[in-house]
Amino acid sequence: MKVRLLHPDRDAELHPAAAPGDPDLITDLDLQPVLDLMVPTRLLKDVPHTLLRPLTDPQVIAWRQRVVADALAHPAVVRGLFDLAEGALERQRASWAAPGRTAESLLANALTSLTAVLPSMRELSHFARQHRAMVSSPGLSGLFERLIDELDAEYLDEVAGMLAQLHSSSASVARARMTDSVLVGSLELLAPQQRRTWRNVLGLGGQGRFRFTVPVGDDAGTRAVEELRNEAIFEVSVVLAEAAHHVTSFFRQLRWEAGFVVGATQLAAHLTAAGVPLCWPDPLTSTQGTVRATGLVNLSLAVRAGKAPVPNDVVADARPLMVFTGANQGGKTTLLRSLGCAQLLMQSGLFVPADAFTAEVAPAMHTHFRGAEEQSLQSGRLDDELRRMSSIIDRCHRGDLVMMNEPFASTDEIEGSYIGEEIIDALLRHGLRVMVVTHLHALASRYLDRPGTLFLRAERLPDGRRTYRVLPDRPKPTSHGLDIYESVFGDPLAERPPGP
Repeated sequence: MKVRLLHPDRDAELHPAAAPGDPDLITDLDLQPVLDLMVPTRLLKDVPHTLLRPLTDPQVIAWRQRVVADALAHPAVVRGLFDLAEGALERQRASWAAPGRTAESLLANALTSLTAVLPSMRELSHFARQHRAMVSSPGLSGLFERLIDELDAEYLDEVAGMLAQLHSSSASVARARMTDSVLVGSLELLAPQQRRTWRNVLGLGGQGRFRFTVPVGDDAGTRAVEELRNEAIFEVSVVLAEAAHHVTSFFRQLRWEAGFVVGATQLAAHLTAAGVPLCWPDPLTSTQGTVRATGLVNLSLAVRAGKAPVPNDVVADARPLMVFTGANQGGKTTLLRSLGCAQLLMQSGLFVPADAFTAEVAPAMHTHFRGAEEQSLQSGRLDDELRRMSSIIDRCHRGDLVMMNEPFASTDEIEGSYIGEEIIDALLRHGLRVMVVTHLHALASRYLDRPGTLFLRAERLPDGRRTYRVLPDRPKPTSHGLDIYESVFGDPLAERPPGP
């Protein structure tokens, strides 16, 4: 049975391996508090990392959006699915026994496992019947219909009866044909007799049957009988073990996919309580560089502060390059992170913290943010930046989104601008989208007359105050660093009282 809550045609990958750029993406976009908030249980800390595996097909994105919308409307439904899956796996773990090397031990372990999860299968079937009418998404309604069809009461009673028979039978009965060489041929395990005949009760036995008893102390005979028994129950053991594995795998898959949706409901509840608007984004498949955002807020700031940050609007039609300039601490990096988080949320089939959001899907996202100085650096800071950029370029493909924050600021403006221009031009020529925050006026100025470039500038009021709004505007040759100096040390030109 398939779960298919996150994909219309397949189950989601369990515990996907981390990609090379994942740690940088989490750090640069400040995603850790978001991922922590989306953890459904400590056993599934990596479920939220599904955010880092962007979808590129708008139809698949829409499929997942409808599942999440169902979950937001009925959070108890998806939470119930998750809890049922978790309970089934807990019962299975409690019944675990050390695996043996014989067919009989394989049969015993499979019996124990299936018997432990059978009540959960009944509960899941009942849950699906109860809640089928409440959901409308193809993902949830399809799952419930499969559960109702495949886990009907008659089938579950038949499974329970079979397990009871295999548990209660004190002896295994098999039949075989003698070969021409008077050796035992293929063995077939028979169902245990439910009732004893009157001949058996009186001890008369069957006519014409050959019987023998292995004497006490006959180790060779005991081993021979044991080998015959293992051969007889081998096929049944394999089939039952495969069934137990299939059931356990289904519950693991259900817990994983429902866990991601539960995490989405937790994130939505937190953002709604903080007064953050949520919208369903519109993914585009064009490659011209289109992003439209209205009332977009920074996701990680909203999660950390528990209130809505200052919103921003962005309109970029056919603009594969976006350049952010302006006042220091004016909101440039915050908006860049906002756009990156919104892109990830959109391509994960989730809501976006905005009034409206539209963007082109990107096969992958890459971030190059200037970090704090590290004592472990083996060479200069510029060398470290260039190595990191080289690693990003090695992974890039057409249509990817590259986000850079203050790149190559570790060198002088002339050299940094030259390196930055060469890299940005190469990325654009190969069909990538680029967003860059820079205080290098020489770098920004080189794109003033380039088609397909959108300039955004952090707003600064005449008195030096920052509004944290970033508006369309041409770059200026100052980032107003003196404002920050004055806020910390005071006006350096103000008259000072005479000394003592």
